[in-house]
Parts: sequence; C-alpha cells; structure tokens
Amino acid sequence: MIALTIIATALMFPASQSFQFSNLRVGNVHTGKEIIAPFTFFIKKSEDELANDRTAAAQKVPMVFVHSDSIEQLSLKEFEDFFQSIAFVRSTTEPDSIKLRRIRDILNNDSIIIEEANTRFFLTPTTESGPVPAPKTTQSARKGFDAFRQGLRRLLADVYAIGVLDQSGMNIPTYVHKLAIVSSEGEMLQNIDGIYKLDTYKKITLDKLRQRFPDNETSVKIGYPILTAFLRPNLIYDKTATDERIAAALANVPLSKGIVLENERIVNTHDIITDDILEKLTSLVAATTERENREGGSKLVLPAIGKLLTTAIALSFTLIFLFVSRRSIYNELKKMFMVFIILTMIIVTAYLLNRIGLSDNPRFLIPISVASMLFTIFFDARTAFAATVTLSTIVAAIYGNDFGILVVLLFVGTISTFAVRQIQARSWTLKAMLYISGAYVISITATELLKHTEFSALWDMWALGILNGIFSPFLTYGFMVIFEYIFQLTTNSTLLELSDLNKPLLRELAIRAPGTYHHSIMVGNLSEAAAEAVGGNALLTRVAAYYHDIGKMEKPEYFVENQKGGKNPHEKLTPSMSCLILISHVKRGLEIAEEYNLPKEIRDFIPQHHGTNIIRFFYQKALEGSDDCEINESDFRYHGPKPQTKETGILMLADAVEAGSRTLKEPSVSRIRSMVSSVINERLTDAELDECPLTIRDLKHVRESFVNTLTGMFHGRIEYPKATEFRQTRKGSTKAIEV
Repeated sequence: MIALTIIATALMFPASQSFQFSNLRVGNVHTGKEIIAPFTFFIKKSEDELANDRTAAAQKVPMVFVHSDSIEQLSLKEFEDFFQSIAFVRSTTEPDSIKLRRIRDILNNDSIIIEEANTRFFLTPTTESGPVPAPKTTQSARKGFDAFRQGLRRLLADVYAIGVLDQSGMNIPTYVHKLAIVSSEGEMLQNIDGIYKLDTYKKITLDKLRQRFPDNETSVKIGYPILTAFLRPNLIYDKTATDERIAAALANVPLSKGIVLENERIVNTHDIITDDILEKLTSLVAATTERENREGGSKLVLPAIGKLLTTAIALSFTLIFLFVSRRSIYNELKKMFMVFIILTMIIVTAYLLNRIGLSDNPRFLIPISVASMLFTIFFDARTAFAATVTLSTIVAAIYGNDFGILVVLLFVGTISTFAVRQIQARSWTLKAMLYISGAYVISITATELLKHTEFSALWDMWALGILNGIFSPFLTYGFMVIFEYIFQLTTNSTLLELSDLNKPLLRELAIRAPGTYHHSIMVGNLSEAAAEAVGGNALLTRVAAYYHDIGKMEKPEYFVENQKGGKNPHEKLTPSMSCLILISHVKRGLEIAEEYNLPKEIRDFIPQHHGTNIIRFFYQKALEGSDDCEINESDFRYHGPKPQTKETGILMLADAVEAGSRTLKEPSVSRIRSMVSSVINERLTDAELDECPLTIRDLKHVRESFVNTLTGMFHGRIEYPKATEFRQTRKGSTKAIEV
C-alpha cells in the first residue's frame, strides 16, 4: 500500500525541468541568473493558440461532394418515360373520360399530385402562353404538348447542370464558402452560393417555372409537381473524404511558432518576465524533457528516482510519527488504510485541480483542511499536523516546488485542527468556516505580498480561499459519517449521542439497577475531570463510565449499591460462588454492549476498568474458612486485561475512588485526600497501571482532580435547628410554634 501510494504520487509530479521555472509568472522580476538556451529548440504554441490554429485549418477545408451522373441520367429517363406514357394516351381515339382516368393512373404511379380540374390540361393543345382553343388538327396539338415537355426538360437539365446538394443549409457550417465537387472529369471548387441546397431547390425550381411560363399559371401548377417528382439531389456528401482532409490539415498545423538558437539569451537577471519569455522557458522545459526521453539512461531514471524519494520522504513524516508516537494507529490495518485513503484523496484532488484548470489559482481550492479535520476528529491534533506536513510537501512538489502553496497549506491545515479539537455541538462547522477562511486570507496575503502581487489581484485569491473555507466543513462532515460507518470508528459526534441519558440502555440500567446507575454517573463526573487534567479524551472517559457496569443489570441485588439496606444474598453463598457472580458481570456487560452495538472504544472499558484486581473481601473470607485447604488467588481476580490507555486507567481509579468515598464517615478534605492516595497507591502496588501510559506526574494531577471533585460532592452544609417559628406577642414575649 505504501509503495503503491509513492509510485502513484510520483507520477503526478511535473516534468523534472519544470521545477527550475515553476515560480516565474508574467510581470515578476527574474532575480536568478541569466538563462541561456543550451541548445536550439522551437517555441511551442500554447494550448489555446494551437487549438485556434487547428480550428482555422479545419474550417479552411472544403466539404467534399461527389457528383452522381447516374442520378441525373435516371431522373431524365423517368421524365421521358412519363411524357411518352401521356403522349400515348393522348394519341388514342378513346373518349376523353377514359383518357383522363388513364392519365390519373400514370400520375399516381409516379406520385405526382395534380388537382382533378387540371388533369384535362394534358388533353389540351399547349403553348408557352398556355392552353389554346380546340386544335384544328392533331399535329398542332402534338406540337403544343411537345413544347411544354421540352420546356420542363430544359429546366430539369439546367438544375442538374448546377447541381442539388443532399444537405440542407442548416447542416452546412456558416464558415463554409466553397465546396469540392468530385466528378468523373476530376475535382473542382465551387462557390456554395451558386449551388442548390436540399431545403431551397424546390423554391428555386418554382421561380424558374414562373420565368419560363410567365403568363400561364396553369402550366406552372402542372409543371411544378412534375419537376419535383423527378428532381433529386445529385451532389452526395462524402463525409469520409472530408474527415480525412480535415485530419490531414490538422496534422500539418505546426506545433511551434518560432525558434530559439543555441546560446541565445532567453532572460537576463532582473528582467521582467513577459509572455514571450515565459513561452520560451516553457518550451525549453518541454524540449529538455523530450531530449531526456530520447536519450534514456540516467537522464530518464534519475529524475524518476528523485520523485519517488521526495514522495517517500514526505510520507515518512506521517509514518515515522505513527510508528513512534501512535502505535495504536500504526498497528491497526483499517486505521492505516483510512489514513492512506485520506492522503490519496487530497493528493489526487490537487492534481486534478491543477490539470483541469478550473481557475487561475486552483491551488487555493485544494481541500487540505478536510484532511486535517478528519485526522483530528478520528485520531488527534498531532496526527493531523503530521499528515498536514506530508500533504503540504507533496502538493507543493506537484505544483512545481511552489513555496507559497506550501506555506498556505501548512498554515490552513494547522489552524483547521483547532476548529475540531473539541466537538461538543454542531456549531463546530461554523467555527471551522471562520477559522479556515481567516487562515486562507492571512496566508494568501503574506505569500503574495512577498511576490509583489498587486493588492487588487488578491480579491480573487481571497474569494477562492473563503469559498474553500465554507465548503470544507460540510465535506468533512460528510466524509466523517462515511468513514465512521465503513471503518467502524468512534468520533465525538457518536460519543455525544451515547451520552444522552435517555438512551434505552441507560434508562434500563436506571430502572433495574438504580444504585449502579447513580454510581456510573458519579464515576463519569470524576473520570471526566481527571481526563481533562492529564490531556486525555474527557468525553470518551465520561461516556464509557456511563456504560462500564451495564453487566450488573443481570443480577443487581448481588452488588452492594443496589441492596438498599436489605438482606445480602452473598450471606448464603460461598466466597468462591460470590466471586464468580461478581466477575460474571464483566462478561455479561460485554455481551450487552455487543447487543446494543456500542463502539469498541466503549467496550474496551468494561473489562479494563477492573483489570486483574483481586476481590479482596471474598478472598480474605475464603482464607478464613479454608480449614487449611489451598486457596488459589487467581480464582478471586478479574480476568483483565489491565488498562491499556490513559482513559481506561483513569476510569479504574475513579471507579474505586467513588466506591471508597461512600465508606467515609464525616468526609473532610484530609480524609478524602488520604482515601484517594490509598486507592492510587494500591493500584500501583498491584501493578494494575503498568500497561497504561499514565505517568507519576499524571497520577498526581488525577489525585488532585479526584480530591477537588469529591470535595465538591461532599461539601459542608449548615445544620439547621428544629424548624420553629417564633411570633412576637403584643407584650414582647415570644411563643414557640412548631411547624
């Protein structure tokens, strides 16, 4: 997992040479040494320039259309066949009614729609001026019909001579002005305005008919459906040929727009960086990378090794810290898996923001605070800081060793941890917004003023930082819920929910074992204050105290706090049996915790708060009645484990101290202090605290905290006399009236 993260992160680094000029921007003053071209190279066009040139090249390519002679020949043949059929009907001696019916059949066969009243037109002698009175001879009628046919045929041939496109004007881009017409005779360029289009050729045909028969609207009405029936597009669009020509044109677009000769000065020291200079430097980076890739060998391998080592060093900040100071995280696979998921999530986001280029300053949209807050919520602020250092270093490297972004991310990530160190209410999101937004404004101002950035240019950067600050807490909350569910980890939000005394489990404890319930609340108060005194998780300690004795619900009467001064059931049992009943509440408590899905962090307190303590009362009783029988001390001890954390150790002490405080008669500060010291010393002597990280200094703070809390619980009260009211009599004497 570590190796995969290192390799994947190294691949996101920019080209090796780009580190040299990563901090240069237009308008800045170059304070380094003069830069001389080490070899001749071409000045690369920017992505926008190259895109514009390719677009212009593609638009210059004419659309290719193929002239189809077969379509024209077929249409003219069908036209002639149609009129021959009409001429044949006209030449018969049949009555006009039969001729008209046959003519309608011919029209229907060719899908020519003509009004019923105009069908007789085909039986009437016709000239270009229109129908004439009944002909004197058949020969004159035939000449008129032929003239009409020839007029239509000339129009049809004229349209085909120009050509009809199979594309409408809407399908042809507005920038196209010429078309490449490919025919059997070769290829020629034609102006698009002189060629009929699919959506306009019928209207043009109608206009030409009216010009041909200016005084004969009937001839126009008859000729239009005939012409449109036989007129088809004969210029067919060849998309394949057009795309090939466009591809060739794009391939011929030069990638460069100039050249820099070897030993030519690119920029001198203290020169102002211009667009031209920056383009030359960018081109030098690209050319150097290409040469390294061609040459291979060490020039290709060494930069890759440098990227891998840089990533490994950055990750080592977090890994070494976890290994040395947070073994509980380092040794648990699911926690380490979550650590790498969060790190990878931020690194990939930073890389994509840089690649996509959503804004001119994408680095201020990197959600570094999301990672810092998640690490603080799930682990602690120190772990969050170590992870913030790792992420800031890697992101700064991805952005070309940008010192400014390193400072911004470190500062913002560190400040965001303070917003979530103590999540006690939902208002932490608002607090985080203010902290993160303020951190961005301060750090952006500091780093940009170092670069002599104009004050007016800071507004856009501030806006991005504030936008990041507004959305980061919501993203953090969403990821917190997801990770909490997937990895089964406990956060302060979960603990706050469990601290509700109206939870069904706590209500059941209060009903079935009221003494234990009250004892748990008191232990919670004691342990919370002590945990705060030594820098432990006070909320976890208090909530765990509420649930640490839930196993006593099973047989509450066997525990002294629930006996209410009645008979003690242990009087009828042997010491060993009593001991078994007392020890069993730990096992039953764990079972109940599993049933109610209490987090593992809470469940750990149930066995650890007893550790391997001996139940001394029954052990001594067993010794007294042993009659020289061997008594095994381990049978009278809890099964452990011993406390493993500060919090469980504090709860063990608080549990014993609270129980001991109820045996004090006339509790004073000195007696309370003596009792607390005795309990702590006893646990130290029995080595019950050997496996938890509580130091002697911590135990001193814990003792003082217990004393202060218990002193408050047993504070002195005024002893009021018997409630008697005295009433002054008229004579000044008093009379006691009992109330």
